Amino acid sequence: MHKDSIRAIRYGAEGKLFVSAGDDKLVKIWVTDSWRCISSVSSEKRVTAVAISNDGRFVSFADKFGVIYAVEIEGSHENQSLPNKKAVPILAHYCSIITSLEFSPDGQYIISADRDFKIRVSVFPEKPSDGAHEIQSFCLGHSEFVSCLAFICSQDSQQWYLLSGGGDSTVRLWDFTCGSLLDTCHVGEDYYSQKKE
Repeated sequence: MHKDSIRAIRYGAEGKLFVSAGDDKLVKIWVTDSWRCISSVSSEKRVTAVAISNDGRFVSFADKFGVIYAVEIEGSHENQSLPNKKAVPILAHYCSIITSLEFSPDGQYIISADRDFKIRVSVFPEKPSDGAHEIQSFCLGHSEFVSCLAFICSQDSQQWYLLSGGGDSTVRLWDFTCGSLLDTCHVGEDYYSQKKE
C-alpha cells in the first residue's frame, strides 16, 4: 500500500501490469490478474509520471526534478514477486517537471513532456544502465506546458502518431519520429464561444 497521495498511475503491457506512484516516493508494480504488488521501487524524489513498455519488460518513471529512470522487469509476471529493484537514471530534462511519459508502441522510443513546453523523443537504450543519450526529435509548438501524451494509429497506413495536450488549450498531432507538427486542434474557451454565436 502507498502511505501518501498517489500522483501517477499507468495500466499497460496488454493489460497485465499496473503501476502506481505517490508522494511516498515509491513506484509499485502490480499484476492485474490478482492485483498483487510484485515489486516496489524507491525514488529519491517525488514521482510525477510513469510508463510501461508494451512488452512489459520495462517500467519508467520521472521525478519532480526531471530525471527519468527505468527498471527492467525480468521473467514473467505470473503472480511471482520480483526482488525490489533499483532504478537507473536514463535521461533528464534539467530541473523541469515531467508531466507525461510514454513508451512508443514498438518500445523503440521513450517520449517525455514537461512544463517548459517541450516534448522529447529519445531512443530507449537496449541496456537502460547505458542511458538514453540519443535524441530522435523534439516536438515543439505548444505555447504553454504540455500535460498529456497519447498514441493513435492511422487505420489507412498502420502508422503511429503522437497526440499532445497542454495548457495552451490545444491538442496537437505529431509525426514524433521527425518532430513534425501535422495538425493543431484549438479546444479552448475562444473555440466554444465561437460555436455558441
